[in-house]
Amino acid sequence: MKNYIFPFLWMRGEPEGVIREEMSRIDACGIGAVCLEARPHKDFCGPGWWHDLDIVIDEAVRRRMKIWILDDRHFPTGYANGLLDTKYPERRKKYLACSVCDIFGEKRPHTLNVRRMMKPTIGFWQIGQPVDEEERKSNRLLAVLAVRFAEGKLFHEDALDLTDQYKGGDNLTFTLPEGQWRIHVLYTTRTDGGNPSYINMIDAVSAHTQIEGVYEEHYKRYGDLFGPVIAGFFSDEPQFGNTNSQNSETRLGQPGMQLPWSQELEEMLRDRYGTSCQKALPFLFAEGEERELTPQIRYDYMDCVSRLYERDFSKTIGDWCHAHGVEYIGHVVEDNSVHSRLGLGAGHWFRAMAGQDMAGIDAIGGQVVFGAPLEERTGMGDLRMDGEFFHYTLGKLGASAGHLDPKKGGRTMCELFGAYGWNFGVRDQKRLLDHLLVRGVNHLVPHAFSMAEYPDADCPPHFYARGNNPEFPFFAELMKYGNRMCELLNDGRHVASVAVLYDGEADWAGDRMPMQKVCRTLMENQIDFDIVSLDMLSDLPAVNGSLENGVLTIQDVNFHALLIPGADYLPEKLLPFAQQDPTFEIWFADQLPERLLMDERREAPKGDSWKSRFRVLPLKELANQIRVRGWNRLSAEPAFPRLEIYEYVRNGAGLVMLHNASAEQSFEGDLTLPFKEAPVLYDGMGDEVFTLKPRRTAEGCMVTIALDPGESCILAERKALIAENCALKESGGWKPLKAREKEAERVLDISEGWDVSAVRAKTYPDYPAEDQVAGLKPYSEDHPDFSGMIRYRKQIQLEQEPDSALLEVDHVFDVMRVRVNGQKIACRLTPPYAVDLGPLLHAGENELEIEVATTPAREQSRYPAAPFDFTYEASDPTGMYGRIRLYLFPKK
Repeated sequence: MKNYIFPFLWMRGEPEGVIREEMSRIDACGIGAVCLEARPHKDFCGPGWWHDLDIVIDEAVRRRMKIWILDDRHFPTGYANGLLDTKYPERRKKYLACSVCDIFGEKRPHTLNVRRMMKPTIGFWQIGQPVDEEERKSNRLLAVLAVRFAEGKLFHEDALDLTDQYKGGDNLTFTLPEGQWRIHVLYTTRTDGGNPSYINMIDAVSAHTQIEGVYEEHYKRYGDLFGPVIAGFFSDEPQFGNTNSQNSETRLGQPGMQLPWSQELEEMLRDRYGTSCQKALPFLFAEGEERELTPQIRYDYMDCVSRLYERDFSKTIGDWCHAHGVEYIGHVVEDNSVHSRLGLGAGHWFRAMAGQDMAGIDAIGGQVVFGAPLEERTGMGDLRMDGEFFHYTLGKLGASAGHLDPKKGGRTMCELFGAYGWNFGVRDQKRLLDHLLVRGVNHLVPHAFSMAEYPDADCPPHFYARGNNPEFPFFAELMKYGNRMCELLNDGRHVASVAVLYDGEADWAGDRMPMQKVCRTLMENQIDFDIVSLDMLSDLPAVNGSLENGVLTIQDVNFHALLIPGADYLPEKLLPFAQQDPTFEIWFADQLPERLLMDERREAPKGDSWKSRFRVLPLKELANQIRVRGWNRLSAEPAFPRLEIYEYVRNGAGLVMLHNASAEQSFEGDLTLPFKEAPVLYDGMGDEVFTLKPRRTAEGCMVTIALDPGESCILAERKALIAENCALKESGGWKPLKAREKEAERVLDISEGWDVSAVRAKTYPDYPAEDQVAGLKPYSEDHPDFSGMIRYRKQIQLEQEPDSALLEVDHVFDVMRVRVNGQKIACRLTPPYAVDLGPLLHAGENELEIEVATTPAREQSRYPAAPFDFTYEASDPTGMYGRIRLYLFPKK
C-alpha cells in the first residue's frame, strides 16, 4: 500500500533521543511520511534547525519515510524567515488606505489638511498605542476625490477628482458645488494595516522573498535529497493579511480596512479603466447609489488581486518546487466565505491553489462537529462557525479541485484534528475522518505530533504526547484505516451528476446565495457533484474539458447541468461558456443576476436578452428536477437526509462510500446503485469484505443496508477493491447487527460482576490490584480527573461451546479493545461497540477482558491551566457502562 498520511511533527529543538523516539512512534502507526512544523523552533534555518533536521532525515532514510517541510518560521506562511525585518524592509506589504472628511452646506472655498489625513483617525483611548511614525512619512498620496451623498451611507457614483488641485505641502483648497459631500483622500502606505513583517503577495519581488528565505536555504543544504527523501514544502494559511483581525467579514467596503496594493495592481487597474481609474477607487470603500460603478470596480479589484496572488505567489513557488524536483502543497483559510475575500483570505480559493500539486483544505478547531451540520457555533477568535459551510461545502470544495485540476492528479489533502482540544479523542477523529473521506479527501495531514513536555497546551490533541496519550495505540489503528481508505479513493475518478458554480466572483460584487445552500440540498438527496470555477469554464482546454451534446466534461468527470447559486452580479465570461452548447442545462437557484459585469475583456451584454439562456428554479426544487431527468445515479428509500455518499470508479469498476452523518438516527433501507456486477460491502476498519444479496433493477441493482449513527462502509464492484499485492479478507455474507442478534440461541446479560483496574498511559500495562464492582457506571463518577486505560475482566461459565458469539456494550468512552481467553480480537473506535468473538469461547470457564482508553482531557485539571481558551467544552464520561450482552449462536 502507498502512504497517504504525513502528520505535522512539531520541532522545538528537542534532544536527539526524543526526536528519534517520536519518529519511531509515527512509523509504528503505518505512516510513511512526516510534515515538519518549524513554528515552535527558535533557530529555523540556523545551526540548531539543521542539526535537528539531520536527525529526522536519518530516521526517515532508515525507515523509508518521506519528509515535507512547512515553509516558514512563523505562522502563517509569508514571514519569509524574517528577511523583511533583517534585509528587505522595502518589500513589506503595501496598502491602499482611505481617510474621509464630510462637507455639508453651501458653495464656498474649503481648505483640507491632506498631509494630516494620510494616516488613520484615532480616538483618545488609542493614544499611546504603538505606531510607526517614521514609516508614515513615506505615505504617498494617490488621489483626492469628492463624492456626493445620496442618502444614508449611499453615494452617487460621479466622483469629482480634486487631485490636480493639490500642489504639495499640507493643504488643499477647493470649492465644491452645493450639496452634501464626502472627500476621500486615497494614499498608499506600508503601515497601519496587517503585520509589517510579512511579504506582499501581489508584488513579484516581495513574494519571491519567501523562496529566498526558506526554499533556497533548504536546497543549499539538502538539494541531493530533494525528491528521494524531501517530498516538498507546505504553505500554511498564506493570506493577504491586510488586517490583524480574525474576522471573516473582509469584503470590500468594510470601515477602516486598508486594501492590498502594489505597482502591479495599479497598472492592471489602469489597463482596465484608463484615465477614469482614480474616480472609481472611492467605491472600493463607499457604497454607490446607482450600483453601476460600485459592483464593477469591486469585481475588477478582486479579480486583479487574486490573479496577482496566483501569479506572484502560488504559481511562482510551485514552479520553483517543480524545477527543483519537489512538490508544493498546503492550504489557505477557507472559513465562512473568507476563501474569496481579503484579510485572512487569498481572494479566490481556486486561484490560490493554482501552483499547488494537491488541493488543500483544513478541518480544525471545531469547524466540523459530528451531528451538528446546521448550527452556528463560536470558534477561534471572533470567527463564527457556519456549520452549513463546513459540513456541506468545505470538503467538496477541496475534493473538486483535486478531481478537476489536471495538476492535482486527483489528490486532495486535508489538515485535520488540530485545536479541537484534548477531549477530541479517536472516537471523534474517526467520525471527522469519515466526514472528509466521503467528500473525496484522500491525503491526510493529522495535526499533530508534539515532542514538548506533556501537556502541550498548543492546539491539542497531540497523538503520542510523550507517551501520555492513552489512545495512541488506537490512533495507530485509525491511521492504518485511513491509509486503507485513501488507497481506495486514489488513482481513479470521481463520478458526479451536476456541477455547482464557485461563488467567489458573486461574493466580490454584491449579495449572493452562499454556495453551501445548493451543496446542502444536493447532499441531502444523495446527488454527487463537484464545484467548478468560472476560470475552468472559460478555458476548458486547460482542464481537459469539453461542452457538447448537453454534457460538460472536465478531467473525465461528466456533468449534466451547472447549478449557480442566485447572485446580484456575475462576470460576463459566463455567457460565452453558456453559448457554446445551448442544450446544456444551466440553472440559477432562486434568482438571476441583475446584470453581467465586464471582465478583463471589458465587454458586457446590453439589455436583458442574455437572460433567456438560463433557467431559474427554486432552491428546494433542484433535487427533484435532477431526479425527474434521471441524473441522480443513486437513490435511498426511505429518504434520509443525513446519508452521505461518494461515488468513484477504480480499476474500471464502481464503488460508493456511505456515511451516516446523523448522531441520533440509524438508517435502514434500500439503496439503488449503478453497478453492473453484484456489489460487496467493504468494512475499512476491519479490512473485511462481505457479500450482499442484490436485486437487479433497470438502473443497476438494489441492496438493503443498515448504518448506525456515525457508521460508514464502502459498497463496490469487487474489482474496485483490489490493490496491488493485497488479498481481500473474505468474511461471508453481510447482515445488519440487529438481524444477527435475532439469530442468537441465547443472550447473556453480563452487565454485572466485573473486576476493574485502571492505569495511566505512562505506566501501562502495569495495572494495580483490581476492584470488584457489582454494577458498572461511568468511571469518571468516582475518578473525575483520571485519564488512562481502564481494564474490565470477567469470568464467564458456559455449559456448551457455541459456534460463535457477539459482544455488545452500550456505552464506551472513548474506545475499546477486546480479548477472549488471552487472545486479542478487535478494537472498536466508534459505536456500535459490538465485537464478533468468533469461535473462541468454549465450554467451561472463559475470560473476557475489555480495555477502555480515555482521552487525556480529564487529567488536564491536574496541570496548570493553559494561558488561553479557543472555546469552552464539556468533558465526556469515561469507562464502560450500561447493558453488556453476549449473544451465543448455535452450532450449525
